[in-house]
Amino acid sequence: MLNVRLMACADLIGQGAHVCDVGCDHAQLAVYLLETGRAACVIASDIGEGPLQAVQRTIVSHGLSGKIRTILSDGLAQIPPEGLTHIVIAGMGGETIIHILESCPFPLEGISLVLQPMTKARELRTWLYENGFALDAETCVRDDRYLYAVMRANLTGNRETPDILTACLGKMDLRKAECLAYAERIYAQVCKARDGRRAAGQPDAPFAEEAEQILAKLEEYR
Repeated sequence: MLNVRLMACADLIGQGAHVCDVGCDHAQLAVYLLETGRAACVIASDIGEGPLQAVQRTIVSHGLSGKIRTILSDGLAQIPPEGLTHIVIAGMGGETIIHILESCPFPLEGISLVLQPMTKARELRTWLYENGFALDAETCVRDDRYLYAVMRANLTGNRETPDILTACLGKMDLRKAECLAYAERIYAQVCKARDGRRAAGQPDAPFAEEAEQILAKLEEYR
């Protein structure tokens, strides 16, 4: 059974997709996508030989030989892009995801990126928009006591700096309890940064403006 983070990633992938799962762990996502018909084929990649050996055992035990291709790859460096419709990068820090995308050796037009950063989601969203991508879906899941963003982005070619709410909250639907809780957490973090600068006698920009905008958005849903 998938954990909630990987299930949220799976929910952003349509039926019959051709998927590359970067840093595939034990290929749990690949197996689920194939057994539910969400994927027609999956590349399971990892930077280490050990994880890929575990993946091979998983493939055999589920009778999926020929449907899951394992590739030893540093990020996307060794991945063949032909036919790919989705790339999943989950369970890594936002800065690592950015590095993988920056280092991708092939164009990403027409490929949906399903991303689940463990940290620095704001920096990841900002990088995406500044590099010509846009979010078209996003949610939040609770794993134990932590909240994680799960997003889907596509290349548009339109490079722009995202506004405060897009950078902080992406495309989250604050009518959902986890998304609202995520927004509350971001608001608390911004307020802490603002108050810390004020206490140190420093200008509170840009945190004061960010706090005001996030609070205004929260009040629509509280």
